[in-house]
Amino acid sequence: AELSQRQRVAVSMVGKVKTAFQMTAISLMLWKLPVGDYDVYRLGYGLLFAAAALTLWSMVVYLKAAWPVMRDEF
Repeated sequence: AELSQRQRVAVSMVGKVKTAFQMTAISLMLWKLPVGDYDVYRLGYGLLFAAAALTLWSMVVYLKAAWPVMRDEF
């Protein structure tokens, strides 16, 4: 986004949650050791897939917000 257009394509809460899922997933997958009955690696793997889904969702949101500006430039 250009400096004058940053308000149209602002960081959303989805992006922040996605980043939190990614960081948690990586930490759990590196830990690997089970905690009680929980297989933390599998939990991290699931969070990584959730982060991937949120990545696609946020891409759609950003493109919808930026499309009018991109369209005007061509």
